[in-house]
Amino acid sequence: MLELKIQCQDADEARMYLNAVQYHNLLDDLRNALRSAQKHGTDQDVVKVVENFFPDITIACDNHQGPY
Repeated sequence: MLELKIQCQDADEARMYLNAVQYHNLLDDLRNALRSAQKHGTDQDVVKVVENFFPDITIACDNHQGPY
């Protein structure tokens, strides 16, 4: 059994720590999509990737509750 205790000032700070894996997944997905678009696509493909991820990144930044 594993018990984890995180002491935080408030619920928002706790959510930030608890959603760290979701943030990492979002950034990793973005990185992989950008790398693929740069390697195999055009500049327009890179822009499309950014446009596709922008709403999820905005949600993660505004709400501190990752999109995934």
